[in-house]
Amino acid sequence: MDMPSEMKTLLLILGCLNCCHFLSADPCKNHKVLEQPWRSTNCANTDCSSLQCDDNLLTGWYRFNGPGGSTIPEAVVPVNHCSTQAPGSLNGSHPTPGDGEVNRTVCFHWNGNPCAWNVEIKIKHCSDYFVYYLKKSPICRLAYCTVKAVIPTLPPMPETTVPTTPESTVPTTPETTVPTTPETTVPPMPETTVPPMPESTVPTTPESTVSPMPETTLPQIASSMIVPNPTSPAPGMGGKQFQLVIILLIAGRL
Repeated sequence: MDMPSEMKTLLLILGCLNCCHFLSADPCKNHKVLEQPWRSTNCANTDCSSLQCDDNLLTGWYRFNGPGGSTIPEAVVPVNHCSTQAPGSLNGSHPTPGDGEVNRTVCFHWNGNPCAWNVEIKIKHCSDYFVYYLKKSPICRLAYCTVKAVIPTLPPMPETTVPTTPESTVPTTPETTVPTTPETTVPPMPETTVPPMPESTVPTTPESTVSPMPETTLPQIASSMIVPNPTSPAPGMGGKQFQLVIILLIAGRL
């Protein structure tokens, strides 16, 4: 029964998506393991199994493991070994850990020709094993061989020991002892005895004895000098006034 075209398209898309995912993932973590003792180079003809063929092997990443071996041999394998007629070996060498994915060729030996058929594969070094991106063989009675081998690994990175810097011991500076300055003893200043100033004996000025002014004794005017005013009438107030005027005039002259 024919499959509808829509179904064919869907399966094709799913197959492409699965294939792309398989290729994009890390092959060291995403691969299939082949544990088949008959792939050993020690298996001649049918010693280990009936004749085998890899024409039905699906394309993808694989890792060989088990008693048959873990790597594809780098030397040409005689015909009728590895439980097949035309055994496959690597034409070249395996990559080192730092090479990443590399392209290599697998040659199938037959009828005196070391590379009667060949297939392009990929190899990647993963820690202590290899993974191979394999394809099916061109025809039947061709198969990939395996051998036991010691897979080189990266030497462990030596731990970088940073030498410890010795602590710089700064010598302690001795404390500078400042000599104590002796106190300068200032001798007490002798009290200056100011001799008492001799009292100045101011000679007493003799009091000037002012001789008392002699009292001016108004001369008494003799009554005989008083000339009675002949014109005065009889003695009374008018005569006395006249006498007083004369006395005042005499006092004013003194």
